[in-house]
Amino acid sequence: MKTIKQLLPFVVVLLSVAMLYSCDEEDLVISNPNNVAEPEFFQSEADFRLAVNGMYHPVTAVLFWGRVIHTGAMLRSDAYNVIPFQQNTTMSTLEGQPGISRWAVDLYPQLYQSISRANKIIEEDAENGVLSGDVQNEILGQAYFQRAFCNWYLVNLFETAPLVLSTPDSSNPEEFFPPNATKEQFNEAIIADLTEAATRLPQEWGASDVGRPTKGAALALRGKTYLYMQEWTNAVTDLNQVASLGYSLLPTEAYADNFSSDPTAENNQESVYELQYVAQDNFVWGADAPLTGTQSNWHIDYTPPHISLDQGHVINTHIRDVFTDNDDTVRRNATMVYDFPGATGYGGAPFTTDFAPSIETANSLGIEPIFGVKYSGIESGLSSADIPGFGHTLGTNWRIIRYSDVLLMLAEAINESAGPSDAVGFVNQVRLRADIEALPEDISEGDLRQAIIDERIMELTGEGHRFFDIVRWGIAEEIMGQGSTVAGGNHPKSLAGPSAFFTPGQDERLWIPLSELQANPNLSQNSGY
Repeated sequence: MKTIKQLLPFVVVLLSVAMLYSCDEEDLVISNPNNVAEPEFFQSEADFRLAVNGMYHPVTAVLFWGRVIHTGAMLRSDAYNVIPFQQNTTMSTLEGQPGISRWAVDLYPQLYQSISRANKIIEEDAENGVLSGDVQNEILGQAYFQRAFCNWYLVNLFETAPLVLSTPDSSNPEEFFPPNATKEQFNEAIIADLTEAATRLPQEWGASDVGRPTKGAALALRGKTYLYMQEWTNAVTDLNQVASLGYSLLPTEAYADNFSSDPTAENNQESVYELQYVAQDNFVWGADAPLTGTQSNWHIDYTPPHISLDQGHVINTHIRDVFTDNDDTVRRNATMVYDFPGATGYGGAPFTTDFAPSIETANSLGIEPIFGVKYSGIESGLSSADIPGFGHTLGTNWRIIRYSDVLLMLAEAINESAGPSDAVGFVNQVRLRADIEALPEDISEGDLRQAIIDERIMELTGEGHRFFDIVRWGIAEEIMGQGSTVAGGNHPKSLAGPSAFFTPGQDERLWIPLSELQANPNLSQNSGY
């Protein structure tokens, strides 16, 4: 009661002010200057360019490439023995409750957001007639590329999902509930979009647009799609064309520049396509706004246990042994760190000193302490104390397709279609850059097939390719199935629970989120779940 009496004079004053400055209801209806109504947009080239920039953000932001795809999908491979941490790691340990476990639920809608924006750009161009010439090709080329890029990850992560190639017609409610499309339908759409993109996109961009997809990026992704489809001849044609466009491998001593956050090392001669990130302080989890939420270093998922905000991981010994067997120290030093001569940690400190807590953790778990270097922030030269837990101040671009990957895919396609004699030279380009012995010119088809498998380990571990590779090669069960002991006598996921093993017929794909199934009566859960 005492409090009410004390507040009464202030209430009276406030009511008086409100009555004095009262206004009509229509005066309260104001427009948001930061929001443009759709009918007023897509009226100029500038509008389309803004729309293109917005199209990329759902994929680069934290809920997809900014973090979630790594924990949710790419760390599923046999390279990483992940230390479980609540719901954050269930997908990367081949566990989780289908339909509702964290990360699958987050990354799935981001792809459709980006696809929706690409669809709108393509449709508005056809309707409005604003664009023409090179500008039209640049904008549409990016939209077709991005739609194909998103659909590539949808089909290779989920296998079946809705294929959305247009904005739903509001007068036809059924269009809002698309069914699962087949893998064949997805691949057909991806090929068609990348064909459009390759025709329209420039071979290179001016300085202010460096990093946008190019003709080479479209051809490389189309060649990769054909490779996954085992359409070897088409893959050879596309990847050979990429090889003719002027890309080249960095020198041996600069191999680690492929993963550097130094702007002078990004978008280099070996980069066919990389996602662009900017070091920033204004990190906001999951925000769909430019320059926010683009967690740019994936520091949590690629760092050792004593630095990770989760629990971290170790690299399995059978991955390390491939480097050792090939006497490959150039790529080993840029890929992993353990107690080898000269090994250093963050800020150049000795490995055994800087990594002491992680070494102790690994030893206590009965695992050899081998930790990742790529995208872990070690290359920055900063001490671990100077890098925030989300890594957003580093701004490291993620290299999606490198020229070395193109050469290895080309070698694989040639070997499978025409034999090893014309293929081995492309593998040897990659090996000689790593300063290791070339493969013999008279190598057999089977031996070259295995050599390419090993070469992709040495060249690409830590870049997100391994899980897709072992699934498409049909060796995932052999390596990660129940009872596998390839990792120094351990299962590759031995640090996780008893169900942390690859189950054929299920784990080749992720589950469709339960929320999507509940919202769409025409959608079915993926097989195995």
